[in-house]
Amino acid sequence: MQRSGYRTKQKMEENNTPEEKTQTCRRCGECCQRGGPALHAVDRPLVEKGLIPAACLYTIRPGEPVRDNVAGRLTFAEADIIKIKGTADEWTCCFLAPNGQGCRIHANRPEECRQMQCWDTRAIEALYRQDRITRKDLLGGLAELWKLIAHHEERCAYRRLRDFVPELSASSTARRKALAAIRDMVRYDESLRALLVEKGQAQADMLDFLLGRPLTRTLTGFHIQVDRSDDAIRLVYTPLT
Repeated sequence: MQRSGYRTKQKMEENNTPEEKTQTCRRCGECCQRGGPALHAVDRPLVEKGLIPAACLYTIRPGEPVRDNVAGRLTFAEADIIKIKGTADEWTCCFLAPNGQGCRIHANRPEECRQMQCWDTRAIEALYRQDRITRKDLLGGLAELWKLIAHHEERCAYRRLRDFVPELSASSTARRKALAAIRDMVRYDESLRALLVEKGQAQADMLDFLLGRPLTRTLTGFHIQVDRSDDAIRLVYTPLT
């Protein structure tokens, strides 16, 4: 489940002692360790000029489970949310230099980072849902590539997946059909990723931006675990009790 990279003003005040409260950025990196920022329209030139490489981004696709830290609840993304990747399997923003050396792109940091003030999060909360940039904004001019992305979005849409999930607790026939449909989505997702790399249309580290994260990873947000045995795909659904 994806989370935001900041805490609300109330939460910060609850966790800080009077001595810890501040009104200036100490460049401590705590915000950066809680996840990379989402990008907004004002950040578009940073990507187009290569100041933030596409290989450092990933996309939360429409309908994907996501935590809304402003509302304080789990929800589903209404549209693309393009974010800066973490480091390996951690939340920490990939641009945070180790050993307290700070942000490696501080002069060209995204707008959420510029608006982030851990002692008063009103500015970042106001920005949070506004003018988020989408893949189409950045890639819509690349006709052939965008056609593949749009087709992937149609075939692997989370809205379709959400329709299948209730069937996993239904009769055996409905369950089998739902499982087969989800397996087809997983296979298509995997095959298109492999094809894009094989044909030289994308580098492997750009796929999470172009197509979102693999379904084999994100299905866990729907309580579905993917087990593999050679070429076979087994789906294990564990409904909430």
